[in-house]
Parts: sequence; C-alpha cells; structure tokens
Amino acid sequence: MTSEENLRRPRGMREWLQYKYMQYNVTSCLYMLDWWERLLFNSIIISIFFATILAMYVYFQDSVPLFFLVMFLFGFTIFLIILCPLHQY
Repeated sequence: MTSEENLRRPRGMREWLQYKYMQYNVTSCLYMLDWWERLLFNSIIISIFFATILAMYVYFQDSVPLFFLVMFLFGFTIFLIILCPLHQY
C-alpha cells in the first residue's frame, strides 16, 4: 500500500461516515445546494424510504415469509449502496 492510498483511507468510524456522506453529496450533486435545499431533498428521500417500509409492512403482513424476503432484499440493497464505493478515486 502506498502512502497516497494510506492518506485517503478513513481511519475510524467517524471518518468513514464523513467519507460516505461526502460521496453521497458529490454523487447526488447536493454539495452545490444550500443547507435548506439539502434538508428538503434529504427529507423527501427519507420519507419515501419509510413510506416504502410502511407499505411493505401493510401489504405483506399476511404473508410473513414474503415480507421477510422482501425486507432482506431491501436491506441487502441498502447495505450494498452504503458499503460499496460509488466511485473509485
């Protein structure tokens, strides 16, 4: 590992979260918005996320195995989005 790679590597959980937040801002072009526009955009995204979870709970309630399968796939997708790098710098 070169020293340049070592400088860019997040060293702790806080730095890793900051790095992921920076990737999210750059990828979705949020870095050029004002704080209130960023807040509005993030609120809409979080609302859609929780509305999806609620709809899955309501409509898949009768079929428990199907509900857990969909929740697993949804969680796995979120896991991949968060942990897999979107860019290779």
